[in-house]
Amino acid sequence: MIHKKRLLAVLKDFGYVYHCSCGQFHIHLKGVTIYVDEGEFLCLLEMLQEARDKNASLEGKDRQLTKRQLKVVKK
Repeated sequence: MIHKKRLLAVLKDFGYVYHCSCGQFHIHLKGVTIYVDEGEFLCLLEMLQEARDKNASLEGKDRQLTKRQLKVVKK
């Protein structure tokens, strides 16, 4: 069966997000692809928003997390 993909978002030189006819969201980020269903996609959005909010609250304070500290961990 051929799946149809609908492009939802693109950020040049960073990644893109598709919604597939199989029901999954395909999140592509520089060599990494994550496949999640709608519930997991919503959880991911919520988690990223929480991280963004916490990071914003650290403005002007010592940040506990910087870009240099971020890395991809494969399981």
